[in-house]
Amino acid sequence: MIRETKKFLLPADIPEILRKYGDLFCNYTQLAPKDSIYGNYKRTNHKLSVLFPLIKHPVHGKTGLHAIEKYEDGFVIEYHYQWKIIIPKKGKLYNHISAWENEPHDESWTPREYKIKSEPHHHHHVPGDKGKRKENWDILTLDDAFSFVAHYIRSGEEYQP
Repeated sequence: MIRETKKFLLPADIPEILRKYGDLFCNYTQLAPKDSIYGNYKRTNHKLSVLFPLIKHPVHGKTGLHAIEKYEDGFVIEYHYQWKIIIPKKGKLYNHISAWENEPHDESWTPREYKIKSEPHHHHHVPGDKGKRKENWDILTLDDAFSFVAHYIRSGEEYQP
């Protein structure tokens, strides 16, 4: 397996995200403010955890982009960006639309179908099946993930891998 060199990723620039993608955000009464960008989202020197509720998609419904970043020495060492159905809650498996992560899956016991060339960066690309993954060379930041999701939200197109 080819392992890529370490990338130095900077933490998400939340004010820039709000400026670029603010037209996509929506506040749902069924969602507690503390659970989204509208409340006091969690950001420390070590971690960011925030949900961005998005305007209703004609096919996928009420979705959100959930971002988790873990930091060390001012850089992102681990990220998880998940586009998911947030209302109604469907459980971890059925709410999944698409996700991008850099959690390594290259241990010797890892099943072959989970080992990919862009390790540790990978894309969970199949809606409703987070177990499937493929290479991810392009979406490494929250801005990248928003750029991908924004296309589908703004156009109303259904996401199909």
